[in-house]
Amino acid sequence: MSKVPVIVMSGFLGSGKTTLLIRMLREAAIFNLLPAVLMNELGKQDVDGHLLQEASPDVNLAKLLDGCICCSKKSDISGSIKQLLVRKPDVILIELTGVANPEEIVDALTEPALLPYVKLHKVITVLDAENVLDYNSIFASDRELVHTLRRQMEVADLLILNKIDLVTDKQIKTIEKTIRKYNKHSLLLPTSNSKFDLSLIFGEIPPMQYQSANTLSFNRSMQVQTMKTPPSLKQSDKPKASFSRIQSISIPIASDLQLNQRFIERYLADWGAKLLRAKGYLLIGAKLESLLMQFAGNRINWQPTSYQGTPYLVLIGLDLDVKSLEEDWERRLIDFNA
Repeated sequence: MSKVPVIVMSGFLGSGKTTLLIRMLREAAIFNLLPAVLMNELGKQDVDGHLLQEASPDVNLAKLLDGCICCSKKSDISGSIKQLLVRKPDVILIELTGVANPEEIVDALTEPALLPYVKLHKVITVLDAENVLDYNSIFASDRELVHTLRRQMEVADLLILNKIDLVTDKQIKTIEKTIRKYNKHSLLLPTSNSKFDLSLIFGEIPPMQYQSANTLSFNRSMQVQTMKTPPSLKQSDKPKASFSRIQSISIPIASDLQLNQRFIERYLADWGAKLLRAKGYLLIGAKLESLLMQFAGNRINWQPTSYQGTPYLVLIGLDLDVKSLEEDWERRLIDFNA
């Protein structure tokens, strides 16, 4: 029985992992490959999953929400991957949260429950050229997070230095020199919008038409788990997080609320010192146009979307004061509607 190759995608918040993953889904057919995806988000709301399903409506997708796959969600990896295997993919793509340590996932792939079915193909780390040099100073007081970000570079088989269009050639050389302190040998590709020749990833994977009688035996009632750390674990036994100060909160928004882009952008700007990432589906203007908002590295991008669900905003940041964020939001809404 041939094992299904697994590609692990890591990189800090807003580096461009989802952009790359969407390209991989769209172009997998060029290589005659059927991909499956396991994606993990820190928050309870599923922003990236909707993006993937817009780009590839028939994608074989499993989601682990409200926790980090390398710690509180590690126990759910096996069940999620087994669920994906039922549809016989040629390759499994795992997109980690921005604060996940990829070596924890590589370790999980060698568990007895998965070892007969999957094998690691490649670890890809996407780096944000505009911000990567600042991470050591920003997170200086969080040693676990700094260690995780370094491990993302160190264990990668392929390093994607993304968003080079936002920095100078001189800065690129400095960044590359810094990266090489942690990873001297892996291929390092400077890119914009995560664009590069995907044959570097897919070219070595033959379509396998994965077959095994065993693949159906473990999935009679399989469902993706989205619970927090299993209650059977004692406090002292809970997996240690690879981050300690990063939090995610979700703000639900009434479907009939007529917001505008300026309102959202001012709110994010005022809390920008604490925010590392924000994203959400929002209804904007008198026509309640559905837009996807992405905030990363102090840049905001808006784009039309076909999302039809309840609007919401997800905030991910450092030492967030959840109560203050929510109270400020409510206060601004009152003033906005006055």
